[in-house]
Amino acid sequence: MELLHHWSTATYATLTPELDQQEMWQTTVIRVAIDHPFLLFEILAIAALHLAVCRPDNKKRYYRRATELQNNALTSFNNDVIQVDESNCAAILLYSSLLGVHILANRSETANLGLSEYLDHLLKYIEMTRGVRNLVIADWWQYLQHSEIQPLTRVSVKDAQAPYYNIPRECRQLSDLIQESDLQYSSVQAYDKAIDRLFWVYDVADVPASTHDNIRWVISWPVQLSAEYMMLLNQRRPEALIILAYYGVVLHSYRKSWAIGDCGALLVNAVNAQVGPYWQRWLSWPLQKVGSS
Repeated sequence: MELLHHWSTATYATLTPELDQQEMWQTTVIRVAIDHPFLLFEILAIAALHLAVCRPDNKKRYYRRATELQNNALTSFNNDVIQVDESNCAAILLYSSLLGVHILANRSETANLGLSEYLDHLLKYIEMTRGVRNLVIADWWQYLQHSEIQPLTRVSVKDAQAPYYNIPRECRQLSDLIQESDLQYSSVQAYDKAIDRLFWVYDVADVPASTHDNIRWVISWPVQLSAEYMMLLNQRRPEALIILAYYGVVLHSYRKSWAIGDCGALLVNAVNAQVGPYWQRWLSWPLQKVGSS
């Protein structure tokens, strides 16, 4: 009861600044979770992670409880979800989104990681959020836009369109990076799409001019990434990693969120440690924005 009460009175409001979405997270999501235990377990896990931040004297207990609940959620999901359909697609979208937040917010798993290990951890988060598209968005997005979680599917009040994104001029050097590299056509396509979607997030979230205390647009980039880009990222290709570092600036803009904190700075520094000196000029701006040198 403690965790459900905390979710319903505090945690839900930290996820988005938009009131209709807050109401959805506070009430609608609980109604959906009643019929889908995997979602209820993950809601309680997120509440436990939030309490670990709010009540640091008891953080070990809350982190332990969050891990137990996450395991329960995964077991329930594997047992209950045979296929995605109208009866469960909303619950799966909500569960998958919260699972990505869980990976970012679980400080007990990242406290003692080196930079290389932290990079592996962030790639796990990205793979998890990409799974949202594979499970639900590709086939069920139109249905969800008219469902009870419709507020979550609203893209933006801004009409951000390429090539007119309102982004810092330093970001546009990413396009130069791809043009100057000797790459296969398929890789160029994957990078161009990843950069375009990153510019879109910069625009709608007003990065880096604004700082946020919620997670409203945090997963909007990973969920749109292609399999080709993920392959290049998992191969630790420098160009893929440098693009990822610019996503670190997005995360850094959300550093006031209890769930994000220093994730952005850690990511940028992890990429900086991974690539060689030749690539440093492309990282100077992300390093500056997160306060590193």
